[in-house]
Amino acid sequence: MSPFRSLLFILCVLTFLFLIAWAVPAGGIHIGKLELNFPTLQNILNPENVEYADITKIISDTTQEKTDSTLAELKEIPDSLFAQTISDILHPLQCVDSPGTALWPFYEQLLNNKGLIRVIHYGDSQIEGDRITGYLRQRFQERFGGGGVGYIPAVKVENVSLAVEIENTGDWKRYTIYGKRDTSIQHKKYGFAGSFARFSPLAIDSAHTKDPYEASLMISPNSSSYKNCFAFDKFKLLLNTSTKPVIAELSTNDSPADFKILSANEGYQVAEWDIPQNCKQIKLDLTSELSPDILGMFLDKSTGIAFDNIPMRGSSGTDFTRMDFSLLSNIYKDQNVGLLIYEFGVNVVPGEKDDYSFYENWVYSQLVFLKKLTPNVCILVIGVSDMSKKSGENYVSWPNIVKIRDAQKKAAFRAGCAFWDMYEAMGGENSMPSWVNADPPLAGPDYTHFNPNGARIIARLLYKAMMYDYETYARKHPPVQTP
Repeated sequence: MSPFRSLLFILCVLTFLFLIAWAVPAGGIHIGKLELNFPTLQNILNPENVEYADITKIISDTTQEKTDSTLAELKEIPDSLFAQTISDILHPLQCVDSPGTALWPFYEQLLNNKGLIRVIHYGDSQIEGDRITGYLRQRFQERFGGGGVGYIPAVKVENVSLAVEIENTGDWKRYTIYGKRDTSIQHKKYGFAGSFARFSPLAIDSAHTKDPYEASLMISPNSSSYKNCFAFDKFKLLLNTSTKPVIAELSTNDSPADFKILSANEGYQVAEWDIPQNCKQIKLDLTSELSPDILGMFLDKSTGIAFDNIPMRGSSGTDFTRMDFSLLSNIYKDQNVGLLIYEFGVNVVPGEKDDYSFYENWVYSQLVFLKKLTPNVCILVIGVSDMSKKSGENYVSWPNIVKIRDAQKKAAFRAGCAFWDMYEAMGGENSMPSWVNADPPLAGPDYTHFNPNGARIIARLLYKAMMYDYETYARKHPPVQTP
């Protein structure tokens, strides 16, 4: 090909690309769910210069672990010096009143606890894999006692790691009230985790033989988890709708099996076993003519703090009011739930709206519902994190993040809950790219989810804020002296 023809070909290509850039709108072309983007003339001739948030101080402030003060030490710290510690927190908890009293009943339990207090951390995929929760659990248990991972599901969610390893044997199936729901289930008794599991069909098949169904669970430590996760002395199995008796056989390490026969019961049941020290493995064998709804299991100590990680992938946090109130209330009261952490929002962001008052009302209705489940339960609402979308050659914050955060905050204050602003704590606008591009990276390439390193930093910030709030209360409210 001659030089003239080569030049002509290049000019034709550039002209064609120029026409496309001129014709394609700034927001791209949408064909159903397909989105076609092309650099606009503005982006080509005058590329946008996006400034990402500086998170250097956030990371440096959280690399050092704060040593928690004892109650006696708290009393000795002068008010002026104690107030200075707020600078180490970056972003404290917020309440509608001042001083914030939303979590005071929970703090009173911490000061005067003689048994087991349960904290439930609800969230979307941002907390999967025990991210954020694991660090909080370890630090709370170091300070207030307790051990064990708390709640674990009977069936491991595909491609999601847990704080312990679970191996299933048998025909297990998991059902959830969020995400893609099985429409053959006509009840709302999904339990406090919004899910249950079964090892037999929902109803007895007429073609099924008289042989009972059998299934088993093998639970062992996860080497990547915090040390307290497998330090427990109680194993609890939560059941519901046991239309047929269930034989439950639990064995630990090489010890003899401990049998329990659980009678047919349409309501909520808890089967409990004592676990010996230095347990390295638990096996649970279940036999029944028809599986009950297995709501989950607890690995706890008898006293201190239990801290449950309950991720609801794909949920916007608006599914609680669709659950059975009576069942939830029985579980909350029976397990002495003192605090709920409510962390949702990443699934709301992609559906951009101009006004989020509808979402505020949705969140408010969920919080009011949850607060009615048991007396004195406290709720801490965690605001949505920063998320990024591609804009030209850059990643920028979704424009509706602040509106969603504000809706969550308003709902929390209306319901008498505490609020923690994760968006501002992590750096605010255009901060997620700084977490993704950190060395080592602190968030995933989806520009949405923290990786384990980033989740640990966020959890440290949250723990500092919670402990400052607790210590502020503890300095003025001594424990109740009992005979």
